Amino acid sequence: MESLEARWRRLRGSRFDRTESPHSQGGGVRLWEESLPLFTWHGDLPLEAWRTAPREAVATLAGHPDWLDIPPQGVLFLDTETTGLVGGAGTLIFLIGFARMEGEALVFRQLFLADPAAEPAFWQAFLALTHGVQGLVTFNGRGFDLPLIEMRLAIHRLRWPGLDVPHWDLLPTARRLWRRRLPSRALTALEEAVLGLERSPNDVPGYEIPSRYWSYLQTRSLNSLEGVFAHNRQDVLSMVILAARLAHLFETPEMDPAVQGWDWVQLGRWYQDSGRWEAAERAFRRALEEGGEDRELRRAAWHALGTLLRRMGRLEEAAQIWREWAMEVPDEVLPAARLARYYERTRRDPFEARRWAQIALERIELQANPERWWSLRESLARRIARLGNALWAE
Repeated sequence: MESLEARWRRLRGSRFDRTESPHSQGGGVRLWEESLPLFTWHGDLPLEAWRTAPREAVATLAGHPDWLDIPPQGVLFLDTETTGLVGGAGTLIFLIGFARMEGEALVFRQLFLADPAAEPAFWQAFLALTHGVQGLVTFNGRGFDLPLIEMRLAIHRLRWPGLDVPHWDLLPTARRLWRRRLPSRALTALEEAVLGLERSPNDVPGYEIPSRYWSYLQTRSLNSLEGVFAHNRQDVLSMVILAARLAHLFETPEMDPAVQGWDWVQLGRWYQDSGRWEAAERAFRRALEEGGEDRELRRAAWHALGTLLRRMGRLEEAAQIWREWAMEVPDEVLPAARLARYYERTRRDPFEARRWAQIALERIELQANPERWWSLRESLARRIARLGNALWAE
């Protein structure tokens, strides 16, 4: 079997290796390149899923309308490995993994800084190999990878156009969608919970990667870094599938088994914020269906659905949701207060309005900390007095 050293030497970007040291064994910059057919599966999806990802969903999730005009082939997926987990002027990027679609394949490349003295050539190679990028996808790139890339390039008086293109950082998206259901939104956790992947027991944890590079610099043996290269490759390919999964999921969540429970509430809020109110309603109703015994989930779904229906002007349906909520959870204050307002202002029914206001006031007194509700309590007291006067006037 061909050794790891031989594979890197054969595929290295020799035209960029203008800075070498006697210890770099053939080049201070190494290139690994791999072409993966789009029918290749990574977890539960083939790589082809990114090419068919709905662009409107991508634009919404990424928060940038220009994604509508970026073809799948124009997107670069990127991840770095560094000599420190915090960053700073002394932190080197010694490995960059990046991938984009070329024809009927996803081409994955890794640039490796085999000798720190070759860093200028390393960045020249990176700029050449990523020419023409139109969109960028990372996982926590906004907070870590991109500021560090910009800083290292600035040291060498270089600028990468990729820093100015639309950027989709998948970490904030994952946090917003899965923060209530999944205990961790780290990429490895998402692989297992969402992508149908499980890391090898030999996977190198992130905190070990810097020390492995320093060890390599002492021995100049690539074998100590084999796990790091595999870790980086897995990260990049998982980002491709995660981006595709998120876009397809956002467009047709009913067809994705990864959407469960709290995810429907989070999706509904996202749809509502982006003006897709019908989709938001479907998501909130699905949350109620799947809520089961999860009182907190059902409470969030009732609250969100009732508020949405009221904003849509469907007040009768909103009142029905509030009644269901108030009857099923007998200590909830908010639905009773909203029914009091509804019966007073919409139905012009002082009897029902006063009854629900009294129910809401009684429920406040049963709360663990009724003083927290002082503003609503004062409002309800005024409503009861006002409605009482109206009844006497009749």
